[in-house]
Amino acid sequence: MRKYDVAISVAEEDTFVADLIAERVKHLEVRLYYYKEERGNWGQHLIDLTRDVYGKQTKYVLLITSKNCVNKYWSGMERQTALSKLAKGNVLQLRLDDTQIDGLSKDIVYKDWKDNPEEVAQLLKEKVLEMKRVVRERLLKICTVLGVFVMIVFLWYWIYICWEQMHMLRQEYITVPGPEKTFSISNVEVTVAAYRKYCLRTGKVFPEQPFNSVDSMPVRNVTWEEAKAYCEYEKGRLPNELEWTQAAQAGKSTIYSGGTSAAEVAVYHRVKPCFVGRKKANALGIYDMSGNVAEWCEDWADSAKTMKVVKGGGYDSQVGELAVSSRREERPEARLKDVGFRVVRDLQ
Repeated sequence: MRKYDVAISVAEEDTFVADLIAERVKHLEVRLYYYKEERGNWGQHLIDLTRDVYGKQTKYVLLITSKNCVNKYWSGMERQTALSKLAKGNVLQLRLDDTQIDGLSKDIVYKDWKDNPEEVAQLLKEKVLEMKRVVRERLLKICTVLGVFVMIVFLWYWIYICWEQMHMLRQEYITVPGPEKTFSISNVEVTVAAYRKYCLRTGKVFPEQPFNSVDSMPVRNVTWEEAKAYCEYEKGRLPNELEWTQAAQAGKSTIYSGGTSAAEVAVYHRVKPCFVGRKKANALGIYDMSGNVAEWCEDWADSAKTMKVVKGGGYDSQVGELAVSSRREERPEARLKDVGFRVVRDLQ
């Protein structure tokens, strides 16, 4: 759809005035709609053309008025369309005589014709330039506001990341005494940052993380085989279900790992996990064994060896799924948005 700066509405008897103004306007490089010069639109339904040009495609309409336009159907329709579709200040009247025109008042008389096409053309250009200036200032304000907003978001994110790095809980191995043997287990789930570093060092493909993940959250979308490979790289292994349960209970008989209040020890019923170690640890100093993300275990869950044991419940779990005794079964090749893992090391 073509856009115009100015459209001229004039009765056929007064086109000699419009011709003079149109010539001067074109010299001033103002985009003009003047039906006598719009051969490309000939054949288009006149009503549709008038509504498009005077209602949608132009910034200003110059109404050339005289006694000749009083009873002219098309002049009246153009005038009504312009007055109904454009703001009051965007309809400019050029009077050729003192004839009163319905719908127009002296408030919007801009010029009387005094054989002054250059003056009228210059007025039109000034109006167009003023509108463009207003539009530019408006866009500049919008861009400034958006720029400030983006800067605030970036600054907030930078502070958030710095705070996260400063407060990221350091991974340590906690000794867990067992009835058969003593082992150690990582105090936190393997993080996004730790797994990314492992991938960079080994050339492994880093699994795509959900959009709301950050470095100090548990890594997710890791298959059982990938979790096992990471543990081996760390000179460890995945815990079996018995070891996981012993570490989670920490010698206690509480429902959840760390206590009887799920709200104190577990991240659950949320849309994303939390930073590792943000909830209360259990008696051994191990975090997030209830909630945050569920965790792969070494064991097969079925005799057919098609499913692996997953323990702990995750950030999207209901409270009943957080109990130490709770378990689920998942295919080892699955990439799951709520399942991560932690590392066990055998003690000699």
